[in-house]
Amino acid sequence: MAHSFADAQTQLERQTREIENWWSQPRWKKTKRIYTARDIAARQGSIPIETNNASSLMARKLYALLANHHDRKTVSKTFGALDPVHVTQMAPFLDTVYVSGWQCSSTASTSNEPGPDLADYPMDTVPTKVDHLFKAQRFHDRKQWEERSRCQSQREWNNLGPPIDYLRPIIADADAGHGGITAVFKLTKMFIENGAAGIHMEDQTSTNKKCGHMAGRCVIPVQEHINRLTTVRMCADIMHSDLVLVARTDSEEATLLSSTIDPRDHYFIVGATNPDLQESLSESMDAAILKGHGGKELENLESRWCAKAGLKLFHEAFAEAAQKQKPANSEQLISKFNAQAGPLNGLSLRQMQAIAKKLLGAPIHFDWDLPRVREGLYRYRGGTQSSIMRARAFAPYADLVWMECNSPDYQQAKTFAEGVKAQYPDQWLAYNLSPSFNWNTAMSPMELSSFIDRLGQLGYIWQFITLAGLHTSALAVNTFAKDFSQRGMLSYATTVQQKEIDNNVDIVKHQKWSGAEYIDSLLKLAQGGVSATAAMGVGVTEEQFRENGKL
Repeated sequence: MAHSFADAQTQLERQTREIENWWSQPRWKKTKRIYTARDIAARQGSIPIETNNASSLMARKLYALLANHHDRKTVSKTFGALDPVHVTQMAPFLDTVYVSGWQCSSTASTSNEPGPDLADYPMDTVPTKVDHLFKAQRFHDRKQWEERSRCQSQREWNNLGPPIDYLRPIIADADAGHGGITAVFKLTKMFIENGAAGIHMEDQTSTNKKCGHMAGRCVIPVQEHINRLTTVRMCADIMHSDLVLVARTDSEEATLLSSTIDPRDHYFIVGATNPDLQESLSESMDAAILKGHGGKELENLESRWCAKAGLKLFHEAFAEAAQKQKPANSEQLISKFNAQAGPLNGLSLRQMQAIAKKLLGAPIHFDWDLPRVREGLYRYRGGTQSSIMRARAFAPYADLVWMECNSPDYQQAKTFAEGVKAQYPDQWLAYNLSPSFNWNTAMSPMELSSFIDRLGQLGYIWQFITLAGLHTSALAVNTFAKDFSQRGMLSYATTVQQKEIDNNVDIVKHQKWSGAEYIDSLLKLAQGGVSATAAMGVGVTEEQFRENGKL
């Protein structure tokens, strides 16, 4: 800590210059910040920040490989990893690793209480899994480095085969931030401290968060999510991390909105258009509940209320009014309105009402409070255009944007990509190759085989199967358990061990894979070069694999 005002100012000025130099790099040419370098310097503390921390090194590696894919119109494709076995077996073939909140919720909650993907698991759950996997990556990297350091010639080196890059950058699921702005900050800090190269954050409410392929999704106002993204970047800046940030929007199938405060959302909010309707949906439901109604009766009541309310988006209400009031030139009036108040124009309801009044001579009855659901949320009708609007708004604050969707629709993906790139031509895109989709019925085998590459041509440079680790593990264990129950050790010998040998899967020699030789080298180093307790000495059973000439 500085001992005087002058010393403190000198240190702050030095830190500020260092941050300004950092931000002047090409890496940040597309990044928007709403704060200054001095703002960050003042929040870094008196201990010098390590500019080559592990997270930042991996983030730089990730950014460079994504930039390369963007330039070549190729794709980084990966899937969600569960454990060290997954990341080591993925490493020779895939250049990134994904960590899914869904997988962590169901298999790795730090409370040890599994559940569906509602982001109600402890907020350290996914960062803890990142720490688990990143430490495994670093361990296997050290193990490989030590083994190769013993080579005495290029021939010996070549005999070991091509080196494996175990340090594949990890991109992790930050869900909706697990709370408010301070929670977002703390969550980001945990990810960086645990070695994440990138994270993604979605625009759902943190309190009502659902899996992106469940019903009942509620998004937050555009600016509120921008505040989250700004917080993630601010935290990374304070920690001097080049963290890659992916902004996800769940608005494509969202049906609820937490607040009407942001005009950019107004086009997509549903309102009641029946001027004779006085009682709100919530009031009607509460009255029915007090009378003892429930279940199916309440569902029917809501359906009847909605039908009576004439629920519409404002532009639909205008079109209906134009056709009733001025049928002769209604199409012309509708075209004029839509030209001014389109889905990407960001006009407020007040502004849309003003245009409607000018064109029709009277305001349109439109009430978005009456249809609010009992939780107080507004009705929202998302879609591809709402996703484009939000992705454009998020783009300056993130490195990639991603629209969560309900089916692998190439035309929809193309529309989204073109819509975003119309404003940001070089914007990087991400795509969830979700196992929630029924891929076998989605398209032909030929289309399936080219789907990733076709998306890559549109700019989707990072694509991932969120839960492939979960599903492949389930399939492998289910298949083996069934066969093992019937054939005993013949099943293991032929369907597991022999397959590992045939495919040169390194884990067949699981003692070596686990790092036993590396730990032996530490023991020997600490004891002058010899250890009677070396794990891989005479008597180790893995010599059986060497004797049969297979490995």
